[in-house]
Amino acid sequence: MIGKKLGILKESNLIDEETERFVLAVNSYLLEQNVIDSEEHLDMFLTHIAMADARQKKNEPVISMDEFILSEIQQDEKLAESKALWQELSRYSSTNFSSDELWFVYMHIINILKKEQ
Repeated sequence: MIGKKLGILKESNLIDEETERFVLAVNSYLLEQNVIDSEEHLDMFLTHIAMADARQKKNEPVISMDEFILSEIQQDEKLAESKALWQELSRYSSTNFSSDELWFVYMHIINILKKEQ
């Protein structure tokens, strides 16, 4: 499913081949490591990191997260696990994500982890 979406994003010149490989590697890792049971929980996260990777490469800013949501993420019991998982996943990318972008990434990972409980 994600392969088709990435293909559309690539054909539309929204992402490049490197970003596509990064997202597919993340998808494979999460499935192989049994972080998730099915790809259906990953769709929003994978699309987000594809677009985030593209934004970072173009030095496009991301809108800062709402303070209330940020506070909720910072207090979430899954934040440490989310950050640790991102450290593993980010190895597949040559792009460094900004702090503002990372909070959105952590939010998506937290949601995935909670769905898989």
